[in-house]
Amino acid sequence: MEDVRYIPGIIQTRAMGAELPEDDDDKYWIRVLASNDKLDRHNSIMDPETTLRNYEKDAKTKPGVALKDHHTYRSFGYGRSANAVLTDKNELFIDFYILKNMEYEGSREFKSSEQLIRAIEHELVNQVSIGFYDAREICNISKKPIRRYSFWDYEPDANAEKSPYKPGKMYEIDGKQVKATYTVYDARLKEVSLVEFGSNRNTAIEKKREMRSFMEELLMTDQEWIAQLREKLDIPNIKTTDEPDAVVETLEAELTSLREKVEEQKDEIADLTLDAEDGKAYRQARVDEGIKQGVRAHGDDFDEEYHREYYADLPLDKLEKAIESNKKIGDTKLPEGRSTTDDHQPPPEKTQASTRDRRRRGRRR
Repeated sequence: MEDVRYIPGIIQTRAMGAELPEDDDDKYWIRVLASNDKLDRHNSIMDPETTLRNYEKDAKTKPGVALKDHHTYRSFGYGRSANAVLTDKNELFIDFYILKNMEYEGSREFKSSEQLIRAIEHELVNQVSIGFYDAREICNISKKPIRRYSFWDYEPDANAEKSPYKPGKMYEIDGKQVKATYTVYDARLKEVSLVEFGSNRNTAIEKKREMRSFMEELLMTDQEWIAQLREKLDIPNIKTTDEPDAVVETLEAELTSLREKVEEQKDEIADLTLDAEDGKAYRQARVDEGIKQGVRAHGDDFDEEYHREYYADLPLDKLEKAIESNKKIGDTKLPEGRSTTDDHQPPPEKTQASTRDRRRRGRRR
């Protein structure tokens, strides 16, 4: 039986920095994040040890898998896979090539490869869906195969071989509310299709999209909201099994703690501001001292305007060396002890002429 999973996966081109083969006249290359081990909207998880490993092998082994349009039945698709890598984070990247200069028949979104490539490069096409088969789907609560429910059939299967838990429904297990999910084992990859709406919200395309549709938000369950909130805010105290009221209480406690930290940081900033002002005043005093010693050492040859700007940017240790150097020069030129007074007034006039002065006046007569 074939099944599908919608993934809002990354579609990378060479222009986006992907390490892909060079485009040529025949082939245009893209890299697709096709699957991962995160919970999707089908309430299922791809087992990394069996399913994702099988997907990697199927995509990289010739003839590869087809790149289709909305799982079109009996279609060769737009392109073919040539390589695949399953990363340490259990993200499956597949390299596809699309043949250029192709015209497409039938009910497809794009009638030519040029139209498709243009839509990919402008990110109008950015989500994919995988088709797989031969899967074992095991309930993560009962560890039994899940039962497929129809629209009108909601009663648990009386057959003990099937799980009584309906995927996506909440059940009380050991006193806690637990969402029924299941894991897909041993599946094989049939094809990858380009689609317009994805269901796996944990793939990296979420970092590229700036908006989500109203329908996506409307369909989000409490547990999905809690899981996303815990991931986005990085609050370990929020558990995925918490009820919304418990999440709100945890957030209130976290908010109170953050406010206390903010007040502490405000006090620290105020102290640092005072220290900075003191440091600024000290530097200005040392710059003034540097100017004083420079004028003392070099007199009119000292460019005060230039050195004031120069000293303002000089590290303190080098500024102190400049001050000391100028001080030594100044001390050599102007030794300690001065023969002049601070007011620089001339000495008082003599009140009594000397014998030599009287002789000179006599000669002039």
